[in-house]
Amino acid sequence: MEHKIEELAIRGLFLLKEYEKPFLKEWTSLKKDLRGWENNLISEFESMIVFGFTNLSKTTFVSSNDFIQLLVLKWQKHHPEFVDDFEAIFLISAVENSFHKVLKRRNAGFLDHQAVQVFFTRIIDKVLRTQLLEYQDDKWLKTLVNLRTVPSNWLAVIRNEKSLYKVSKVVGAETLPANEQLITMCEGLQANELEDLSTALSRLLTPGQELSQIITIPCLTETLMICIKDSTDTVTVEQIETLRKMYLKQMKLNHLESELEWKDATLLFQQRLIQSQSASEAVKMITQGLVDYLPFSRCALFIYSPGEHSGVGVHAHNVNTGSVQHIKESIAEFPLLRKYLKHFSHSKPIFIEDAADILPAKYVRDYSLKSLVVLPIYVPAENKLIGLAILDRGENKSFTVNNQTLTALIKFGQYGGELLNQYYEDAVQLFGVQHALLTIREREVLKLIAEGASINEAADTLHLSSYTVRDYISAIIHKLDAKNRTDAAVKALKMRLIQ
Repeated sequence: MEHKIEELAIRGLFLLKEYEKPFLKEWTSLKKDLRGWENNLISEFESMIVFGFTNLSKTTFVSSNDFIQLLVLKWQKHHPEFVDDFEAIFLISAVENSFHKVLKRRNAGFLDHQAVQVFFTRIIDKVLRTQLLEYQDDKWLKTLVNLRTVPSNWLAVIRNEKSLYKVSKVVGAETLPANEQLITMCEGLQANELEDLSTALSRLLTPGQELSQIITIPCLTETLMICIKDSTDTVTVEQIETLRKMYLKQMKLNHLESELEWKDATLLFQQRLIQSQSASEAVKMITQGLVDYLPFSRCALFIYSPGEHSGVGVHAHNVNTGSVQHIKESIAEFPLLRKYLKHFSHSKPIFIEDAADILPAKYVRDYSLKSLVVLPIYVPAENKLIGLAILDRGENKSFTVNNQTLTALIKFGQYGGELLNQYYEDAVQLFGVQHALLTIREREVLKLIAEGASINEAADTLHLSSYTVRDYISAIIHKLDAKNRTDAAVKALKMRLIQ
């Protein structure tokens, strides 16, 4: 299995190299859409893109991970501590969507789209791993500092940030009298040398111990600093190595557990969606899946009508008050959401701390809304927004969302978009989103074309003139945003406009 996935990732890498020029044009367009972002982050991403293409042109990579690791190391030199983590993850997804647009214009096959998807999923995995290497579990660190084999007073995690050593975490032993305020103060300390931090921590945390024995243990991007309880005790090289391995092993377990959680969630969601056989089942599977596999308790799904620039409620899960199916609102009624849809890629979920900042008061009151997430239901291969899901954790519940959940949400929104796109025309008619995309006569013409009929043959079958059939075909191509009548037929079959 891993061998096949790696083959796909390598294929994605070659596609990136092959379509460098058209992608860079797409990137220029994307930057305009992202003009509301912090310019520094966009500039840094642009330098990373140039760095990546430069290395692709002069080096042959046997493994996709070799290239990805090259990018990660380059990024870490500028960002020892990942500050704009989710913003960077979203930008990676936006870059992926740009490649899908390039592939679509070149009539690339389904496997090419999957290859690009696998490649960028691996990049996101590396980004999440970078975050998780910095993540520390208080409970685990306290277990480490209270080991009987190496009795200690306290343990500190030190990071090297821009030539400065900074205390990021301090954990005291059970016998340490230091209070929480003092430990919090220690976590803000920084110095040019590790010895200076060692001295400062000793004076603050163990003031009565004049000759504290401090050992330092390098661990990847961090250093463990441990104050030994008895300054006369001898700590062996083997003991230090044991502590280092224990620490690294726990970080790896944290990473694997978190990675498996979000990947398993997306896999289960996909498996659920496959069961859908109709538009009504599709909207039900999407809303229930978003609640069952992610940390949310309520979900309302809206189909987006680009012609009317509005959203129509189609299904809700665990919403007890009223129904969303009578809701039809113009996007113009939501200034913040309208600004978001105008200036940002349509695939990014947005977290709203207070629903009153974005929704009309009547909805906030009727549905007892507080914090919520707005998830675009998006088709990356077609660069098309077809819906929005509103998610929260219950009536009047405030909450926050971690980066693993936000990353999974991007994939959930795309998988939901791909499914709903297959039933879009049926959903439009079933839920009254807007007028049918194609008229009955247009469907008849397109069905004959899809079956291989010429314009004259279609005209004879339908008792129309060839000129009239050509007019129908022109209208169909325009409505489906297709390149030609063959492309229109393929799209119509995919969207189930014709059988």
